[in-house]
Amino acid sequence: MALDSQYYGDPTKQILNRMKRILVPTDFSDCAQAAADVAIAIAVKTNSEVYFLHLHAPAPTGGHMAMHGGGSHEEHQHHDCSGPARARLDQLVKAAEHQGISAKPTLVLDEDWKQVEKHAAAFSIDLIVMGSHGVNGIRRIFLGSRALQMIRQADRPVLIIKSAIADFKIQRVVFVSTLEEREQEALAFLDEVTYPWNAVIHFLYVSKPLTSEETNVSLGKIEQLTKGLKTHIEFSVCNEEAGIKKVSVDLDADLVVLTTHGGNSLIRAFSSGLAEKVAAEYERPVLIINTK
Repeated sequence: MALDSQYYGDPTKQILNRMKRILVPTDFSDCAQAAADVAIAIAVKTNSEVYFLHLHAPAPTGGHMAMHGGGSHEEHQHHDCSGPARARLDQLVKAAEHQGISAKPTLVLDEDWKQVEKHAAAFSIDLIVMGSHGVNGIRRIFLGSRALQMIRQADRPVLIIKSAIADFKIQRVVFVSTLEEREQEALAFLDEVTYPWNAVIHFLYVSKPLTSEETNVSLGKIEQLTKGLKTHIEFSVCNEEAGIKKVSVDLDADLVVLTTHGGNSLIRAFSSGLAEKVAAEYERPVLIINTK
């Protein structure tokens, strides 16, 4: 589900709460637990419901799917090997409920990662929060096949978490922009997430090579893109990708946000590639929003 451009096309309209449901795919690793903790913190602020999803290897003799805690049931299976996974899911649900939010567990007897997007669509998920091992430099190819797949293919916002964050908060956000109109959709979504934290969005314009656009023209575009947002906006300019990480580190940003887009596979590959690079090289949470 890409963001609804028909609704967000007019940012002067009152923004309704679109943050209703958060999906957390989990393999119960440390980084997955970190993602679960962040998802719960966001849900508390936005009054959202959390769905915990675990993909489990099916038993050789059984059916292909078992689910509990909401959603459609394609086939019920009860295998002893899935018992520990069910127990871990229930622990996550209890942790969420302890914070006063609603949560549901889902166990899928299928390790195909496409099940994540399938269930995101079935549950009308607004945000996917997932863990990934942190890497940098040329090792970003090992960011994690699942995280990379979600960045490249997911049609809804994906938040990448690399490590545990004590007292998670969103106070300073870097929004990476090339001043394209489509970014208005992403900003409207981001506004919903950040406003409850009294955050500041640092609007970082990454100018394209050989661009000689007048400053007042760029400022006019920024004003138009951010019109109607509730969150406080700052802005700055850099002219190379390396500047994104520098600004994020200098500001000690709690969150870096990039957009991917394009029906054209080459355009999508380029924007996804930049998102992958930043997600790999910045240790803090990175949010990727596909605006299509």
